[in-house]
Amino acid sequence: MFLVHFNIFSSGGSRADQIYQSAVTLLLEERFWAIFAMLFGVGFAIQMRRADARGDAVVGSFLRRMALLAVFGFAAHAFFGFNVLLGYAVWGVPLLFVRRWSVRALVLATAISAATWSFYNVATTVYRVATHGQEATRAAAMSTFARNREFRQANDKAQDATSYGAVLRARLEHMRWFYAQPFSFLPVNNFTLFLLGLLGLRLGLFDAPERHRRLIASIALFGITSWAIATFVFPLLPVPGPTAPFLRTVIVARLMYGLGLIREMWLAFAYIGVVLLLVAHNRDWIRRLGLFAWTGRMALTNYMIQIAILDLLFAKYALGLVVTPLVGLTMAVALFLADGLVSRWWLSQFRYGPLEWLWRSATYATWQPWRAQPRSPVVAEEMAAAR
Repeated sequence: MFLVHFNIFSSGGSRADQIYQSAVTLLLEERFWAIFAMLFGVGFAIQMRRADARGDAVVGSFLRRMALLAVFGFAAHAFFGFNVLLGYAVWGVPLLFVRRWSVRALVLATAISAATWSFYNVATTVYRVATHGQEATRAAAMSTFARNREFRQANDKAQDATSYGAVLRARLEHMRWFYAQPFSFLPVNNFTLFLLGLLGLRLGLFDAPERHRRLIASIALFGITSWAIATFVFPLLPVPGPTAPFLRTVIVARLMYGLGLIREMWLAFAYIGVVLLLVAHNRDWIRRLGLFAWTGRMALTNYMIQIAILDLLFAKYALGLVVTPLVGLTMAVALFLADGLVSRWWLSQFRYGPLEWLWRSATYATWQPWRAQPRSPVVAEEMAAAR
């Protein structure tokens, strides 16, 4: 995510800069956001497993957890322009209803969830064609598309202001627009990814990857194949012309694009699979990847710090830096290394990151212990427990 975020704020440069920027767009954007969301589902599943082992009630504590996450999410979107966490808080709640479902039921729910955008598109088009006719529906769809594009362009320009007050107003306006869009009400993205993470833990892929090498490799291969099809094949497929009935155009397009089940972001499966297979081959990889574990234990704090730094570095109301993609790469690596070292030092002194401590205290409705002795990353604890 460090590489992706810095790449978004970079521009210009040499041919090498452009190649690097294209590579990040092709291989990392959305893929690492997908990993982030899937790990949220894994974290939820671990919390539920631990609560069940203790015999604790989970509904009240989890709702408090999501409520504070919504507060963090509001701050992230309104103050810094990043919209991920509020969606997590909203779509985290339905996980309570599916936490005890069988693997088969979860697989079916995941497939349906991934296809909801396609179902929504077809269903609304059927209704509008039935009530208003083909051409009126086509015209309304084109008008909505143009209106949304114009809003985004105008809002991007407003967020590029030199006054933070103007930027804040533009971001609040973007929130009003963003959370009124159909994709905010559909489980197509966040909830689908949460379910995938829940499924991964339920199947034992994270606890005991050495027992599931073939399944992990198969999922990784599916991810690569899906990414290749969505990236290189879908753009070449013919679509009905402008004179074709609009309903037919929508249905054919949804079917051609795999009803949302074939996606570029599934390349994330390959990245996760590589790590799991490395750990399955040799448990020393848990230690070798320790830097990621330390930062992961403070993921919320580190995320909020990162987006604040990005905003202060690149927004025109602050420093307004302009960097090339390769300079952005250097900055991303440097910030991540600093982040890892600071996280390791902090966790040698305290049990949790600052925001994690506050989040955990809200979850359990009582102030949590603050200082602690040094301990191994939580990933290693979970792996050891599985053995």
